[in-house]
Amino acid sequence: MRFLSLKCVHPHSSSPHASFGPSSSPLLAMQYLQFLTAVLALAPGILASPKPPAPAKDANPYVGVEPYANKGYAKKLEETIKYFNKEKDYVNAGRTRTVQKVPTFAWVSDTAGIASIKPLIKEALDAQKRTGKKQLLQIVVYNLPERDCSAKASDGEFHLADDGLNKYKKYIDGKASILDEHVNKLTEVPSLAVAAELSTVDAMKLQFTILLEPDSLGNLVTNLGVEKCAKAADAYKEGTSYAIAKLQRNNIALYLDAAHGGWLGWNDNLAPAAKVFAEVLEGAKVVNPTAKVRGLAINVSNYNQYVSAVRENYTEWNNSWDEYHYVESLTPHLMEAGYPAHFIVDQGRSGKGGIRTSWGQWCNIRNAGFGTRPTADQKVLNNTNVDAIVWVKPGGESDGTSDETAVRFDENCRSEVAHVPAPEAGQWFNDFVVNLVKNADPPLKVSLF
Repeated sequence: MRFLSLKCVHPHSSSPHASFGPSSSPLLAMQYLQFLTAVLALAPGILASPKPPAPAKDANPYVGVEPYANKGYAKKLEETIKYFNKEKDYVNAGRTRTVQKVPTFAWVSDTAGIASIKPLIKEALDAQKRTGKKQLLQIVVYNLPERDCSAKASDGEFHLADDGLNKYKKYIDGKASILDEHVNKLTEVPSLAVAAELSTVDAMKLQFTILLEPDSLGNLVTNLGVEKCAKAADAYKEGTSYAIAKLQRNNIALYLDAAHGGWLGWNDNLAPAAKVFAEVLEGAKVVNPTAKVRGLAINVSNYNQYVSAVRENYTEWNNSWDEYHYVESLTPHLMEAGYPAHFIVDQGRSGKGGIRTSWGQWCNIRNAGFGTRPTADQKVLNNTNVDAIVWVKPGGESDGTSDETAVRFDENCRSEVAHVPAPEAGQWFNDFVVNLVKNADPPLKVSLF
């Protein structure tokens, strides 16, 4: 411990090195003792090691920061700009340049993707230094075993039959139980992991929002009749709880995925959904008693509008007919269950209504457009339970392949409203993003650079 050295300069001395103490005079001695008493009273605060200020308990993580527009997505959009320039459509080329500046989430959807976190942090720090504005880095963690259990298009790398849950925990915090044959017992082995990458000195200089496991917990409310979902249910809960417990940092705000109004927004699904979210949070507290989350992410990778100008026919009988109303419907059930009622709403591809005939159509919807730009402005949100509108799904990355011979083919990707042909999920789909630019609502501004 470094101790504090005090040199007291007499206020009337001409020398900066002159000091006063008990030998100076009775009056000065008394002043000295009074001064020393005051200093010692403050000593615990002075001597304590400096600590970063803790964030406000219920602070909206999107206020007072600048969400980072990641370079990886901007680079993919160069193909779209080249297409428009080739067509001499310079207006839409300029609009695509505007999209390059929009903050979107980066997805870490397999073990190899963990290596992308460090470069993202460096890019965000560079932006922070350049702009002088605190950067908020947004990341999706998407790698549960038996991922996307009710569909086929986004099946992941981990499977329960191959120790998938343990591998997922290793992916999260780098510790896996491995059998040591020499002593015939399980030992923990460290490795590259999400939690470690978010705990570096550089990471601590940024703010983060982490969205955990889209299309997971919603399946536990409505799709337990699907064999794959029923078998994965316990692993989904345990894995998500584990991720919450291990990603606890003062500069990280966690959101669980809560599907969308057309899935969980029906009256019969609201209370069961809130119960599942609360159960998973309680499971996290078993692993880490201080575990907490900020709230929920809704409409991730979907096409529902935050506020629909016209109610779609297929939303009849559902009070959650747009995402604003879904927030209104779910909030009281969350409060009753003891789960934080704060939301972020994906509007990345929700600019245009009237492009589907049912809520079940989710794959590469033809004629979709970029939606409301990310914002935390309550003049736009008009709901204090909503933290922000965000772009989670990077517009232009495919929802799934239309190739019927592919292992991950889902029939939804050849529906009457799907854009066909389409590449595998996650691959760049330039024809699709061309439409997103043209159909954007509000229309995109034109950027020259």
